[in-house]
Amino acid sequence: MIGKNSFIKYQKENIDISIRADIPKNWVDYFFNNYHKRNYGEMIYKLRNKIIKVSDPILNKEIVIKNFKLERTYDQLRFRMLPSKAERSLKIARGLKRAGLKTPEPLAVIEKRGKTNELIFSYYITDFIDYDFNMLEIAKDFEHPERFKIRELMPQLGKEIKRMHKANIVHNDLHAGNILVKDFETKPKLYYIDLNRGRIKEKLSEKDRIDDLKRLKFTDQEKKIFFKNYAPGKWKYYKEKVIEARQKRRRFNNAKNKIRKYLGIKKD
Repeated sequence: MIGKNSFIKYQKENIDISIRADIPKNWVDYFFNNYHKRNYGEMIYKLRNKIIKVSDPILNKEIVIKNFKLERTYDQLRFRMLPSKAERSLKIARGLKRAGLKTPEPLAVIEKRGKTNELIFSYYITDFIDYDFNMLEIAKDFEHPERFKIRELMPQLGKEIKRMHKANIVHNDLHAGNILVKDFETKPKLYYIDLNRGRIKEKLSEKDRIDDLKRLKFTDQEKKIFFKNYAPGKWKYYKEKVIEARQKRRRFNNAKNKIRKYLGIKKD
């Protein structure tokens, strides 16, 4: 029996395709005829990348198509030599699933490279998750009337991030905005998204773990609950070290923004 984590990889007309093995063969043709370079579906996000939700008639479900923008010269150069963001997303998604963690079900990566290995287009396709809320919607407001939901999710989040790190996975953009919450009222499920910066390492160092946690912004009490579940025997140590790393990151970002402003460089 072909499992949902089984993928096949092949090339068609110089297009690289990695696709879940149980997806019908005619779906790729349907993708190019209906989605590639066309206006379709519901726009979810369109700043750094373009993310579209669409009801797919072949798969008979709603899916999300993430079209990575390749406008920056820096990206155009480095991804000639590195796996694309879409490829990285798929690799991390499969790693999370092997670790028993949730992410929108990955379906395919479809991309094309040019003569000098430059990316011409790059798509990452997943199931759509009909989630209750993005954790950032509440976490960004310390006075939010539903702040209790964040506090209640801290034990689960701490244990899940511990499991992620035990599997030697670092998300590298782990903040509340990249965590979706589904079925909060019954049995909460946390879905981790925006995986393209993630890495699977041979072994995580303590610094790797701390650096991966420094973007999480919660109240002091919420942090205490989180770290007691993430590192029961060393929770105070990790809490303090992550606070230090977060302060260091803030100073670095402030300095970087001043340099950008001085040089007239706009943010992406």
